[in-house]
Amino acid sequence: METYPMKKEELASLFSQMSDFSVREFSLGERQFCLFFLSNHSSKILMHDFILDPLMRAYEECHTVFPPADRIAGTSVTRLKNVTEAKEAVLSGFCVLLYTGMEEGQYGLSVSTRNEEGRSGTEPETETVIRGAHEGFVESAEQNAMLLRRRLKTEKLKKIDLTIGQITKTAVSVMYLEDMADPAILSELLRRLRGIDMDGILDSGYVELCIQDGRYAVYPTVGNSERPDKVAGKLLEGRIAVIVDGSPVVLTVPYLFCEAIQVAEDYSKSTYYATFVRVIRFIAMLIALYLPALFVALTVWHPDLLPPSFVETLTVSREDLPFSVFAEVLLIFGLFEVIREVGLRMPKAVGSAVGLVGSLILGDSAVDAGIASPTVMVFVALAAICNFIVPPYMNSNVLYRFLMIVISGAFGLFGFFCALSVTLVSLCAKRSFGVPYLYPLAPMDARGLADYLLMLPVWRMRHAPSAITGKDIVRALGRRRKNEN
Repeated sequence: METYPMKKEELASLFSQMSDFSVREFSLGERQFCLFFLSNHSSKILMHDFILDPLMRAYEECHTVFPPADRIAGTSVTRLKNVTEAKEAVLSGFCVLLYTGMEEGQYGLSVSTRNEEGRSGTEPETETVIRGAHEGFVESAEQNAMLLRRRLKTEKLKKIDLTIGQITKTAVSVMYLEDMADPAILSELLRRLRGIDMDGILDSGYVELCIQDGRYAVYPTVGNSERPDKVAGKLLEGRIAVIVDGSPVVLTVPYLFCEAIQVAEDYSKSTYYATFVRVIRFIAMLIALYLPALFVALTVWHPDLLPPSFVETLTVSREDLPFSVFAEVLLIFGLFEVIREVGLRMPKAVGSAVGLVGSLILGDSAVDAGIASPTVMVFVALAAICNFIVPPYMNSNVLYRFLMIVISGAFGLFGFFCALSVTLVSLCAKRSFGVPYLYPLAPMDARGLADYLLMLPVWRMRHAPSAITGKDIVRALGRRRKNEN
């Protein structure tokens, strides 16, 4: 019994009321052919070059096109077994070919004709560098994998493909170096990815929230980047990359605290200057987190610990103000976050101008109106500016800073140091896919400290981080000179 008409009607019925679903029927001799595809999702040029033109040429030459799979010029031709596989192929941008006289047990052929057009890999605006590569990831998972393979030319770079999302059917790829990545971390990552049960995965941020350690983590335990060179460097340290189709942001695990103060450009600079800049970043982050809380604790509860001249200046500047120092700091920080959010959501051409002008006008007007004092404005502005120096923790630091201000304002230095102690204990206990979050400080690892605040030359970083790889791997034997004995 001929099943071709039945299969054609069955597959077409699945895509009813879809204006972009197309069916192309043609015949060669006594054989009937039918192409199913989604317009613009499948490339018409590829369909002509891979399917129509080869089949017609074969028929003109020898009056037969069978078997069709041997005549099609596409790089990927798959024999479909049932209607479910045919449906998923069409939804993925492939072209499904049905024809009369198909073999028993075969539903049709799937040909790779997906339209891969997209934006070019421009430099990410969030991770700009002066010296280094100026290309970034794009929204195509296949192209992102290619960018990594172009930097890591080894057969040890493995790739595992998954599909997540009951409706979106989002393609997710896991890439790692076979001899570098810890098998236990890889197994745990795959378990978490396969355990995601959601209707839709629209961005890598969805995956990040689902696989991170802790149900309501404030600080991230999954890294992310839009730079291929940065992700390639992470893979060389034993980390694992997660690429989500449709997102230009690639995830990396495990993620450690020290990564926030490391920048890809550090490895192209003098080690002395790179160390100097990293120390500045670390100190600036401490200022952003703890300076406002310490200021509130001292001025509200312990003014006797401050220099008398500073107390006198603060008292004079705050005469006739309706708010306490505690309320004033919270108010100014709240206004600053509103201005920052407005600047981010405005069009790019005016966003920076709105944020800058808004800060100047509101700050000056608040002082003139007697709502805020110049001294408090200086401390708040310094902490707010320092918060931008560590972008991965920028949003998390805002929440933590507000919490520290509230605790310090309520309990003084006692509350400040108690909260600080709890924070340190929590960070020491925190883990990312089984790796200590504060490594190489806790636990202490002398080899790992070679790339922490103090940065040694890249040729001196001979060992991969043992806590990440789970093994002792020698990556470099140093540099050799002809005159050395």
